[in-house]
Amino acid sequence: MRLRKKFSTSTITPTNDVVPWLAASGPLAYTPEAPPARDYYFQYGWILPEIFADDTDIKRHRFFGLMGKEDARNVYAFWQNARAGKVDQVFKKTGAITPLTVSAPIAVYRHQLYGRGDPGLMFIQHGSYQHIHSKDQPEIEKGIVYLYRGIGDSTEFNWLKFDVTALKNKNKEAWLAFVKTQGQVLSDSVLSFNSIHDRAVRSETKIIRDRSHMSNDLAKKNDLDVDSDGFPGLLWETHHQCFGMEHWVAERKFGPNYVVCKTPVTNIRITTWFAGECEAKVLDPNRVEFVGAVGCKVKEVSE
Repeated sequence: MRLRKKFSTSTITPTNDVVPWLAASGPLAYTPEAPPARDYYFQYGWILPEIFADDTDIKRHRFFGLMGKEDARNVYAFWQNARAGKVDQVFKKTGAITPLTVSAPIAVYRHQLYGRGDPGLMFIQHGSYQHIHSKDQPEIEKGIVYLYRGIGDSTEFNWLKFDVTALKNKNKEAWLAFVKTQGQVLSDSVLSFNSIHDRAVRSETKIIRDRSHMSNDLAKKNDLDVDSDGFPGLLWETHHQCFGMEHWVAERKFGPNYVVCKTPVTNIRITTWFAGECEAKVLDPNRVEFVGAVGCKVKEVSE
């Protein structure tokens, strides 16, 4: 039996901004500058029961969506510092949705990574966290994030590019449906969490709705043909390509060939850290600039 939702998980403010926290108002609207007094609000099984698979026992403690509290030591250390008033904000921006554009909310703080000697960063977005080496994000204070994508032995990396203002007919309708879908998932932290993890397939993520492809269903309801061989399908496929936020992921795990790009940090969606390899996905492919390629080249495609 599912627990009934206790708190608002709407992320939309009265001025239609999108906050990076679990909610825009109520008990889940806590921030590092105004942290919750107790750990109850970190037990996602109790406050966000809808993110868990139907066969998961949500009456047990599920801290930050994990099976064990010890596995969340990095995040707990961050919030302990927050409670002590020791937080150092690097970047924070609310998101915004218009009929033609979408930007995601995100907050970034300096945070010493557990068990590592070098400086780190804590990225926060709708209940997801990524703790990233600072050296891999040299322009984060400017609101720019670097993304790394390994492509194995391939010598060419295809990337969708198009002029939004020049789109016509079905392609324009597809872009509008895409933006509408992203706006919907960003409007609620449960939808946001579920949508960004709906293709994660890990032993660590089996207790959440990690392979539901629920974002496909939502996109189809908005008349986006995600299975198309043309522009709509390519747009959806491009969005779901995963990048690492640390260099080693592309070079050593998915390399040896890889590309490096940068984009506004408001142009990414992040999975939480236990989902895999410092994962992030891009919202608008046109806001991505490729700045490096090892063993390969980047080829821009329109459809």
